[in-house]
Formats: sequence, C-alpha cells, structure tokens
Amino acid sequence: MNGRVLRTELRRSTALTAGAAVATAGTAGLYVLVLSDQTGLWAPQWTMLAGIQRIMLVVLWPLALGAGAWQARRDRRSRMEELLTTTPRPIRSRALPPALAMGICLGLGYLLVLAAGALGVSTPYRHLGWAPIAVAGALSLVAAGWLGLGIGRLLPSQYTPPVLAVAGFLLLVVPVQLAKDGPTGAAALLTPNLTSPLDEVTTVTTPVSLGQSAWFAALALSGLVLLAVTRRRTAALAVVPAVLGLGIALPVLTAAPASGLATDPAATAEVCTTDGGPAVCVLKVHENDLAALVGPARTALALLAELPDAPTSVHEVPADRPGPQPATEVWLDIENHLPGGSWLGTGDELVMRVLAGGGTRPCPEQVDQGRALATAWLLGRFPLPGAEPPTEQASAREIEWYAARQAEWDDLRALPRDEQVRRVTAIRTIGLQCVRGVER
Repeated sequence: MNGRVLRTELRRSTALTAGAAVATAGTAGLYVLVLSDQTGLWAPQWTMLAGIQRIMLVVLWPLALGAGAWQARRDRRSRMEELLTTTPRPIRSRALPPALAMGICLGLGYLLVLAAGALGVSTPYRHLGWAPIAVAGALSLVAAGWLGLGIGRLLPSQYTPPVLAVAGFLLLVVPVQLAKDGPTGAAALLTPNLTSPLDEVTTVTTPVSLGQSAWFAALALSGLVLLAVTRRRTAALAVVPAVLGLGIALPVLTAAPASGLATDPAATAEVCTTDGGPAVCVLKVHENDLAALVGPARTALALLAELPDAPTSVHEVPADRPGPQPATEVWLDIENHLPGGSWLGTGDELVMRVLAGGGTRPCPEQVDQGRALATAWLLGRFPLPGAEPPTEQASAREIEWYAARQAEWDDLRALPRDEQVRRVTAIRTIGLQCVRGVER
C-alpha cells in the first residue's frame, strides 16, 4: 500500500472523525476534572496522567469499537458492496488501507488527550515510566477499532455499531459494579481500563504493561483477520491470534500483583540534605520541597533530643513502607504533603506534624495511645496548632473531647519530669513497633 492510497483513505473514511471523537471526548473528560477542581488526579505526576487516561478508556474504548463497525459499513452504505466483491482485487488489499487509517487516527487521538493533560502536569520529576502505560492504552484503542471493523464487516447491519458500543461499555463497567472491592487478578488486567486512579508513587508494573500490550496486539490482529476473511465460515480463524495472545499474556499477568500496581522505586527514592547538618530526606517526587522541610524537621529533632535514644534524621516515607521504624529515624508520612503542592502547614504546625507520636507514623492497627499528647509535650504547648479550644457554638461532644484532652495534658504535666519523659518515650516505642504496609 502506497502513501497516496493511505491519504485518500484518510480523506474519505471516517477514521479522522473517529480520532477526533476520541481526542474530543478524552480532552472533555480532563476539562470536566479541571472544572470540578480535581486536577490533583493527574497534575502531580506523569504516571498519574497516563493512569487517568486509562480510566477514560471505559468510554473511549467502546467509542472506538463502534466507530470501527460504522466504518466497515461504508461499502454497503454506498451500495458498492456487490461491485467490489466481484472485482479481482484481493479483499486483503482493500481491507488494509481503512484499517491502517483507523489505527493511526485512533492512536493520534489518544496521544492528543495525553498532550492536553501534559499541559497541566506540574511535577519537576521527569521520567519515562509512564510510557508503557500510555502505549498499552493506545494499543487497546487500535485493537478496539480493528475489532469493530472486522465485526462490522461480518455483520454489516445499521444496528451493529451502536450495539457494539453499548456492549463494549457494559463489558468494562458491569464487572466493576458486581465486584465489591473492584475486580482484581489476571482476568481484570485483561481489560483496557484502570478502575481507580494512581497516586504519586504508584505505577502499573512493567510486566503488566507488556502482558497487556501482547494481549491488545493479539486482539488487533484478530480484528484484521475478521476484516480480511473472504467467507463467514472461515471467520473462526480470527480466534487463533486472540488465543495465542492470551497464552502469552496470562502467565505474565497471573504472576503480577492482583491489582497490577506497585510502588514506583524511582519515585520513592530518597533525596537528602548534604549540608552537614542532621539528615532530612524526602521522596524524589517531592525533591523541590526539601528546602521547606529542613528547618521544621531539624527543630523537631532538637525537641526529640530530650528523649533517650533520640532520632537523628527525618525521612518522608510512602504509605506502604513496612515497619518497624528504626529508632534513629523520624518517619514523616507522605500524607503530610499535598499532591503536587507543598507541605501541610508551615512553622510550628509543620514541626508538630514531624513530632506527631514522638516522630512516628499513625498505625491503623493500634489505638492512638496518646499520640497527640506526646506531640503536645514535645512541642511544649496545648492546644496544638490548628486545634484551638471549642467555641460556644461547638457541640457537647466536641467540648467533652477537648476537656478530656486538657485533663490528660494537666495530669502529664503534674508528674515528675522523669516520669513525663518515660511516658512520652513509651508512646514513641509503640509507634516504632508498628508494622504496616499496603498490599497492592
């Protein structure tokens, strides 16, 4: 096939319309997120942008499927079907140009959505870890278009495009609605769309992206076979590429985490101070905000020096960092950073966040055990910053809670100094022993 034939196909087929529809629908989805102030779903990280695009495939994939089926009806709509089938030109040579045009336009439409989202990405963390996620998504869209072409040629009814689009949408949505916690496992990873957004330090594992790409490439080839077969009874041959692709993809996807996600080691690599003072470290994705943390972190370390075996460094950690926490370190949970923004609080409030629980992370499996009390004692003030006494309009429950915390504070301060240190140290010890991690 030469370039002239392809250019003619691009002008006369619905491929350009299909690509424009994908680009418009995807960009509109991003614009809706902008209007609803949810840019945090992709702006902080390139991987998050690739992930939010994959979520949009729940709409874009059925759209591509229906567009392919609509294009396949061109010969029947123009009443040339009988004429073309009687010409000596092989059907394969007539099938390749529209398929190639459709694939190019759908892929470019997907890339245009990526480009539109890229304008809002604000992170200084540059990497290519997002590329396999985006490539798998684009390939799935091409597969949808070619499957639609093949099915539309075999079933050239005017109802085929809308029925295919609706069926594709239901295929992606219904399993999610039926599963209590969302579908997981290899079967769920065969679908083109992600069911939940990624965060700053989470990515789709590379083996999963490769397995998905193999599966979508096989589906695309099945679509081409359907488009090229000359008789309906030979259409069963289209199953062969899909089965082979499934045989390649399933072992890879089965060996992957059930969700297909994992912590990105590059995003969570530590970046630390090098000025000779107590070490303060943040995750690579927050490298630009290291300077804002250094002062409050070192102030917190100076206050913690009153405790025996005091820590000597502060480290920002992701949510799934397993414990136990080393006694020589303060762990600052990633939740103390606004995605794509800055630290939660400044001055004393940020010092308080570093000191929380004696410099330990909250432990979901354990009761509070006086974390706030230890923080107040180390900071030397009650109430804590941002927790002012309740006003007259406060509820009875709020007033009662504050009174209980005030009583705990007064009781602790009334004890001998050595006993105060022992109790605060005990609270820190409980936090150090916490073992937590998030199973992906």
